Amino acid sequence: MKESRLVGAAVVGIGVLALFVLIPVGIVSPSDVPALALAPEFWPLVIASIFTLMGILMTIAPGSTDQETAEELRLIPSRLPRLSGFLAVLFAFYFSVPYLGMVLPAMVIIVGLCWFTGERRWLLLTSIAVGIPLVLVLFFQFVANIPIPLGMFEFIY
Repeated sequence: MKESRLVGAAVVGIGVLALFVLIPVGIVSPSDVPALALAPEFWPLVIASIFTLMGILMTIAPGSTDQETAEELRLIPSRLPRLSGFLAVLFAFYFSVPYLGMVLPAMVIIVGLCWFTGERRWLLLTSIAVGIPLVLVLFFQFVANIPIPLGMFEFIY
């Protein structure tokens, strides 16, 4: 129980260091960026903020008992095939983007991962799988003016 709070405090310390020292010193941002979301330091700040928040939650959350920790450690080998499968899917996504773009592989991966986690309502699966990638592409292409790889579907845009 004490260890998780120490780890949480260390995570908070690293997050605060990133937020107030590493990112401001290490990332040069032009002053004429039209939107915060387009600034080079935006995503590092978001990630460091989430990292710090997770550390705070680790610090204030009640720790697990020794018995619960032993049970979690015992389950690691049985969870490795699922983790390996998930990593294989992410690598397949990464290597398919240059050929198929981001939209179609994202739709396939969303359907596959939702199915893998137990969702069986096809209307919900397809609406999420089609909606999220399309909304993201529309936002990045037309609002943020950041091109998204479309692969063999470049002719659409």
